[in-house]
Amino acid sequence: MVLLLAAVLSVAAGLLALVVVRRWPKADPALSASESIGATVQRHPRSRSFLRSRMDPSTATGLALTLALVGIVVAGAIVGLFSWMIRRDSGVVDIDVAIERWAEAQASSSTDAVLEGLTHAGDTETIVVVAIVVGMFGFWRWRRWAVPLFVLLVVVGQSLISNTIKIVIDRARPELRPRADFTGTSFPSGHTTAATATYLAVAVVLAIGTSPRIRAALVGAAVAIGVTVACTRVFLGVHFFS
Repeated sequence: MVLLLAAVLSVAAGLLALVVVRRWPKADPALSASESIGATVQRHPRSRSFLRSRMDPSTATGLALTLALVGIVVAGAIVGLFSWMIRRDSGVVDIDVAIERWAEAQASSSTDAVLEGLTHAGDTETIVVVAIVVGMFGFWRWRRWAVPLFVLLVVVGQSLISNTIKIVIDRARPELRPRADFTGTSFPSGHTTAATATYLAVAVVLAIGTSPRIRAALVGAAVAIGVTVACTRVFLGVHFFS
């Protein structure tokens, strides 16, 4: 049941992302970013000019950066709300405990083995290897440092954001027996943050110069991987649902 639920959630999230990107291609972050990167590495000889253009609000990616800033503010408000409920042991905490107990009751050695295998997609070692491979591919394919620099900024940036929130919130881990090794505090999940950010960055890089259908499929796959890792962290008892 645990594996089935994880599969359903992951596939559903991936398909939803695919449909959204196909239905509204201009809302696809991989579209503007990949097209802009592709055009820039062809026209501009230096990555410095690429970085300057990324800060230009008149460009597609400049607008995307503005929307991303708005998203960060909204996400910060949600984190603050969660923190308020956690400190008062109410609201989302009740949902967390219910899901934690359900996952513990459904656990078995076979399901735990599968979940532990899947959760490695968000390991630091895995993320670093993926980032290096994709960054090297980007440099080999376009002979510009802009692409590996982009991947580096995503990987380092998500780590800084995730660990900063961990220090500020300092939420304890679930109290039931965890079924995987872990260190640090509970919120947010470092594995989930790293997987979501990194594989979406991979989708952006691989989508350069591709068709809208392939671009949508890449984004859908990246979202599915992020949700899969999130499910494994909850079902293994090392993170709360919220």
